Amino acid sequence: MRLWHESLIKKLPRQQLLGQHRECCALRGKGWGKPHSTVNYVFNYSPYKLFQYHL
Repeated sequence: MRLWHESLIKKLPRQQLLGQHRECCALRGKGWGKPHSTVNYVFNYSPYKLFQYHL
């Protein structure tokens, strides 16, 4: 799992952008209960922040 910096999102090719969307959706469900060291930090913040990032 990886979350791209928000300033890079508009430069991502279509496949990476779709992957980013899937990552956000998976994280919204707490990663389906599977911890991942790369993105676990998002759970330290309000779920609203992930929503804002996804927009």
